[in-house]
Amino acid sequence: MTEYSDPIFRKLDRIPGAPNFVRYNFQELVKTTKAYVQFAKGMPTVSYVNGVKIITDLVLGLIDVNQARKAAVKLKDSPSRQPVIEFVDAFCLYAEQRKYKATPAYSDFETSFSIGRNLYLPVKPTLVALEHGQLKPIFVFGWKSVPLNTFQRRLLMTILEDAIFSLTDFSSSDAEIVFLPEVEEQRTPEIWHRGDYELLSENELRNQMEIFLSARDSAYPIIAEWLKTKKTSPSDIGDSKDDRDQLGFFDGDSPELR
Repeated sequence: MTEYSDPIFRKLDRIPGAPNFVRYNFQELVKTTKAYVQFAKGMPTVSYVNGVKIITDLVLGLIDVNQARKAAVKLKDSPSRQPVIEFVDAFCLYAEQRKYKATPAYSDFETSFSIGRNLYLPVKPTLVALEHGQLKPIFVFGWKSVPLNTFQRRLLMTILEDAIFSLTDFSSSDAEIVFLPEVEEQRTPEIWHRGDYELLSENELRNQMEIFLSARDSAYPIIAEWLKTKKTSPSDIGDSKDDRDQLGFFDGDSPELR
């Protein structure tokens, strides 16, 4: 086995989708490296992939709110079942008042953002709505909190601006970023729109991509050394709450999170 042949390195080889990507990016190289190492070591226990399918069918009009809730309840028993039920219920409440009109023509729409030579991160809206004659990409996040600092929020919106709104079909569009964080034990919508955060300058963005690429390179030997020394006990795999809660949602690569 070569030094970097362990399956864990596949997570480092593959650039995370936009939501995960911004969570592992900080303005400090050391902090970014640490976050990316934890990303590789983490073992998320909850997946919202079934919740994604349910709310997508709901917005496309294939099922109604009652059917969406029933579909969530009927999911097989697993650590994901109750979180998915809560997520679907919260989204149903929001969707009832929001009254989305999504277009199935863009249900598989995905684009990418370049971060370096032959390196791209996927950018995929949860759905694309058609409102007032304009397409509007909608991103829905299942995180139980909104853990992004101001810089990370600016980075996310800058990535979306470059990857999506540079395209002719979306150049005049708004965006809707839907979070459903848990507030006082109840999921409550937090909504962002295009223009809510100042975009990073070209220089800021270029510097951050350099920091990420350096952190990514540094993560390989760190993980390799950790694999050599780690014990076989599950408690040594880094399954802390921070690890379990690190992954994003609806980003085209990792729908797991807590």
